[in-house]
Amino acid sequence: MAADTLAYGALVPPSPRGVRAAVGRVLRLGVLASATLLVGGYIAGVVSQPSAFTSHTGEQSHLEAKASFPHSLAALWGGIGHGDGEAIIVAGILVLILTPVAGLLTSVVAFARRRDWLFSAIATWVLAVILASFVIGWLTA
Repeated sequence: MAADTLAYGALVPPSPRGVRAAVGRVLRLGVLASATLLVGGYIAGVVSQPSAFTSHTGEQSHLEAKASFPHSLAALWGGIGHGDGEAIIVAGILVLILTPVAGLLTSVVAFARRRDWLFSAIATWVLAVILASFVIGWLTA
């Protein structure tokens, strides 16, 4: 039997260091994606409407005239498709909010692969609480 497999060809579960590394990669990727979207959205906003960024008065008039801030996923996708800087920035914030959720999901899977049921249950519980808060916030908004 090879050193990197168990019976029936299953891969060796990740070590605690491997779990931390996997979660760390997911968190770094999420923050990098978010930062890229935020900077890209800012640049798209400056390029498409430079007058909104020239002065405080210009910014205020832009914000008062702009009531199309994306408040739904459909509006968000539509805005991104049109290169709307505000929609891209909102997508970056959404990615940043969902990054810890992806890290928790990675933890649940990694701990389950290790057969560490206590930490898998704890991570699942925290994930359930966060998802429940998202659903409650969405239903009451």
